[in-house]
Amino acid sequence: MPQRALGTLLKIGANSIVGITSITPPEMSRDTIDTTTLASSGGYKEFISGFKDAGEVGMTGFFEPSDTLGQMAVYAAFENGTTDSYTIIFPSALGASWTFNAVVTGFKTTGVEVDGAIGFEATVKVSGAPSLGTVASAGLSALALSGAGGTLSPAFANGNYSYTFSGVSATSTTITATAASHTLKLYIDGVYSQDLVSASPSASIPLTINIGKKLTILANESGKTQKVYEVVVVKTT
Repeated sequence: MPQRALGTLLKIGANSIVGITSITPPEMSRDTIDTTTLASSGGYKEFISGFKDAGEVGMTGFFEPSDTLGQMAVYAAFENGTTDSYTIIFPSALGASWTFNAVVTGFKTTGVEVDGAIGFEATVKVSGAPSLGTVASAGLSALALSGAGGTLSPAFANGNYSYTFSGVSATSTTITATAASHTLKLYIDGVYSQDLVSASPSASIPLTINIGKKLTILANESGKTQKVYEVVVVKTT
């Protein structure tokens, strides 16, 4: 059944790029090698397969320079010439995603007009083979954090991907994610921290009063669409 595109996410590393209004996914093509000879029959050229090319991925949206881990990370990747990982996660009802490495080939701001919003556009060139996941991962079956006074909101449910853990009075926390047959990676404020073992607490994560800390868990099940869970932890006392 066809699905609306609303809810599709584009991520650089573990972080969503905000303000996106349009995404052009990878466009697969294959080169051919001409093997026509004087002995080729029927007056037709002959070919064999050459290299495959996943093309470019385009993104368009509203320019938000405060998005330091998303839009500005794309700009930084352009300036620095780095190859980064990207993920297009389609709405969960579709259960599909693209995962690929890419180099940023273009970045610009657009739409500086009296009656319009300022936008941005960027293109990234896919490097190597992209991966198309078409089966939804089972995702987490449990999620818990330690820390006196802390409350996870909303209560954990497999289909919820965004949480807060507020009211913590402890100086540190740990996070425990449970997902059989998954590879679990933890990012803290967009920076890779550690691989997690299912049902086992992470290493201690220090907290500072009134400074939120974003914990992102990437749940990967072989051959299936990645699930991403985010928890903002706030120590208030």
